[in-house]
Amino acid sequence: MNLDRMPKPTDLMENPQLAILVSLETTLIAAMRALLAEHTDLLDDAFPRQVAELDYWADRIIILGCEMEKALGKYLTASLENGVQGGEDF
Repeated sequence: MNLDRMPKPTDLMENPQLAILVSLETTLIAAMRALLAEHTDLLDDAFPRQVAELDYWADRIIILGCEMEKALGKYLTASLENGVQGGEDF
């Protein structure tokens, strides 16, 4: 995670929801790294390899986590550039 992308206090004053989005992104990255640390076989490029069910699901979570991280990053970038609209209806 790049700390340069952290919202500034002025960004949070205008869009406080960015705080939870940055928190989610940071937690997601930590979770994916923890899964890789536990399932080091996923880093092995040798084939064929024995894959346990837990390895399969860890790999799936990591793949989906990467997609989620990309989407969060794009949303955060757009939010900081354009400001977040909406939320007034609640």
